[in-house]
Amino acid sequence: MTMPASDPVAPRGFRGWAAAHPVSAFLLLLFGIGYPLMALPILAHRGVIPGGSVPGMLGLDTERFSALLMVAGVMVPSMLWVTWAADGREGVRTLLRRAFRWRFGMGWWLVVLCALPALSIAIALLLGASLRPVDPVPLITGELAGLLTGFLVINLWEETAWAGVVQTRLERRHHAVVAAVLTAIPFALIHMPFQFIGDFTAATVLGGLVGLLIVSSLVRVMLGLFLRGTRDSVFAVALMHTMFNRSNNTDGIVARLVEGEARAVAAVIATLVLMLVVGVVVRRRLGPDERRALDARAVGEG
Repeated sequence: MTMPASDPVAPRGFRGWAAAHPVSAFLLLLFGIGYPLMALPILAHRGVIPGGSVPGMLGLDTERFSALLMVAGVMVPSMLWVTWAADGREGVRTLLRRAFRWRFGMGWWLVVLCALPALSIAIALLLGASLRPVDPVPLITGELAGLLTGFLVINLWEETAWAGVVQTRLERRHHAVVAAVLTAIPFALIHMPFQFIGDFTAATVLGGLVGLLIVSSLVRVMLGLFLRGTRDSVFAVALMHTMFNRSNNTDGIVARLVEGEARAVAAVIATLVLMLVVGVVVRRRLGPDERRALDARAVGEG
């Protein structure tokens, strides 16, 4: 006589809750552990605790060291764990395949690598900025080093979490733009500790939060559109995130080439223009049905 097969036992405790609510579980781990961890180098920088020289010994500033601690120490383990809790090992493999999906068309490659820097420079010049004289060899080598470091060390893993886990799961219930704006809230909040590295007041912290929410909303919508345009390539989104940083940061390619205060405004306008153009291109692929089709394709590729 054969015994009837028993149903698999559903996970209990925190794992069971994480399986049912993976986005909430990820955010709970990220902020619950990430904020205290990020605070350590910031407190050391301000002299509250010892260790203020550690980032410099590693060739990093306080902000980059704090970000690295958060990404490597909390974000990556948390995103992998909640994906495993919700979708098992196959879910983790699917997520990592998306993170390394580099084949998304030559046209999209050109847009990802060139559109934002080119638009930012052109708009800055239209706003009255001028080009700096530069030596091309140090410019190219410096930019390649900055791009590869930012992409491989931070942005690839950051976007595997934000685009691959949070935004993707929200897209299963919401339009892609709505999911992007919802993702922008925790995305902005995780950057808030950096407001306390330099001198600050309540007014500057509040202003920084408002600015972060606005810019984060633009960036997350833009990245969400690229996620659909490149057929779910988290690799493309992470590279686009890196190019945004290299176009916007004070040590990026636009800052190296453009002189004048119009650069920062130009980067925001360029992001908005690119977002609108890509939005028109992918406008028919932004609903939850498209997300479900992309998910089914990703599972089928396994």
